[in-house]
Amino acid sequence: MIDVGEKREFLVWLINNVSFQRREVIWILNYLINHEAILRNVHIVEQAMATNRGLVFRDISQREDPMMFSVEGHQFSNSDQIFHEIRLHWQQPLYLECVFPNSWQNAQYLSVLEDNPALSWNDNVSEEIVSEVENFLKHQEQEAQVDLLKKQIDMALEDGDKEAFLILSDELNRLKLTLHE
Repeated sequence: MIDVGEKREFLVWLINNVSFQRREVIWILNYLINHEAILRNVHIVEQAMATNRGLVFRDISQREDPMMFSVEGHQFSNSDQIFHEIRLHWQQPLYLECVFPNSWQNAQYLSVLEDNPALSWNDNVSEEIVSEVENFLKHQEQEAQVDLLKKQIDMALEDGDKEAFLILSDELNRLKLTLHE
């Protein structure tokens, strides 16, 4: 479960750093920020429209509606209706999707992102993305091995252990060759 303070910080960041076509988006975000009881039930997800109660905010660069609310399949974009729905049903979970450029490179966004209970993220991950993630993790592991070997080589030098130095140096050179292939 994501801390209310983290959600609040992200929403404040969103208001200060993302431009929206409709000022009502800012009003609703501020309302959420200032009502902790409501914010406790807010879950930041992707594909919010697939949930029973989903709200999507899109930045100014998106072609679709800047604000859309879905309640059990009924969609509307009227800000008064959206505000009324949030205020009246504040105890129910509200799934919020925030669409803006480079969201997946934003650490604050990723720290508050939750799995959508109606549409699990791993049901929609392409093989290409899975492959990219696996390659990235493999590369990170190899980099960690290089760092460890370098530290062990330094220790062998400090201890005057020529044999360990030569073995570790050979291992490091082999590992570096596989990294560049």
